[in-house]
Amino acid sequence: MEFTGKNAEKVWKKVLKHILENGNELVDNKNMPHKESLNIIAKIESMEGITKPIEILRGFEKWVYPNLEEIKDSILEKNPFNRYYYDYGLRAFNFNGVNQVDDYVVPLLKKSPNSRRAVVVFYTPSDGVPLKKETPGLITMAFNIRNKKLHATSVLRSNDFFYGWPGNIIQTYVLADYIAKKLNCHVGTITTLSISAHIFEEQFKDIEKVLKHK
Repeated sequence: MEFTGKNAEKVWKKVLKHILENGNELVDNKNMPHKESLNIIAKIESMEGITKPIEILRGFEKWVYPNLEEIKDSILEKNPFNRYYYDYGLRAFNFNGVNQVDDYVVPLLKKSPNSRRAVVVFYTPSDGVPLKKETPGLITMAFNIRNKKLHATSVLRSNDFFYGWPGNIIQTYVLADYIAKKLNCHVGTITTLSISAHIFEEQFKDIEKVLKHK
């Protein structure tokens, strides 16, 4: 199902409402009750106000949200970040010695602006085998130049849509903006495909408050 809106707050609320009202009830491997909707596409048409969902989350004292600089560093830092089980920035810019951004995506789009091959990968088979406690939720980002703008799409295998998605769209935008500046163009739309978009039972009451927030 696809949800599109002018800004991040509107799209976030549309999806939260959908999962809250229509999501399937499940319990995960940590025994956490939650509701889930599969294959949710969320598309933001304007980057104005992209941090608004994070600002709303910070209004809840019990939700300690990372600051914007930490979120940006998590996707742009080219050296080991050492704050999470995995480093997205390291994987983007130095994945076993491969700089997927500067040595592949940027040159490719400079040479072939209409290319459909501009993809950065964050997940490999070694992340799942042998079984590990934590693996990247963000699998890949794809970048397409259309109508002289750079459009970015993130695919997430697992997405806490209340707490995680607001940071995921910042990560997507920040990397898209980095690439767009190298290409002398502007960021167009930001789209996420959440294979498992879910919200946890402990979040339900706060989500209801967010949906009423004007």
